[in-house]
Amino acid sequence: MKKSALSIVLLVFVLVFSCDSNMKKKTPSEVKEASESVKDSSAHIKTSHVSDTIKSIPLNSKLKEKVTRLHSLEHNYQLKSLDSVTPQKSLLLGNIKRIQKREDSLTKHINIAQFERELHQIQKAFLKGTKPMRPNGNTYPRVTVEEYIFKTSETAKAIYNSVKASLSNHRLWTYVTKSPHELFLEENRMYFMRSGGFYMMEIYKDIFEKIKN
Repeated sequence: MKKSALSIVLLVFVLVFSCDSNMKKKTPSEVKEASESVKDSSAHIKTSHVSDTIKSIPLNSKLKEKVTRLHSLEHNYQLKSLDSVTPQKSLLLGNIKRIQKREDSLTKHINIAQFERELHQIQKAFLKGTKPMRPNGNTYPRVTVEEYIFKTSETAKAIYNSVKASLSNHRLWTYVTKSPHELFLEENRMYFMRSGGFYMMEIYKDIFEKIKN
């Protein structure tokens, strides 16, 4: 009876030791596979998130579609030119940069380095009306519209707010333009519209409303 009980105890001990040994052999491999699986899943999620973020930022120009609407206004504006331009050849940023070289204090609230660094592209359109301002006259309305496309909506808003705030600085804006003008923001795009001159004071707001939104 004692021998039988001893045999059973030994058998149980051998089985338990064998199972424990097998578990220890399998664990490192299983842990490695599980770890790699988690890493792969995490990397996929991270990559997917970055990709979705990049795709969500529209960097295409909407300027042509906007200025084309001006055909329907009373003076029937026709598009004369539409180009991608450098900051130096732009009206808004170009003039601000030139002012900064002469009188830095006038542009101290506008971060020009950030303005240029976060820019994706500048599009510039020039249009001219086919109907004169007065019957049988030879003065035709003109308008220039610039589209500043930024890499993010947050940057666009920061730049827009700083430029908008500078409008109260009449001395600065005398250098930028003396013609009636408007500035507005849409997502990651800032638009600057300059009319042909004060002879358009009664109608330049119509142009602004037409290209906005």
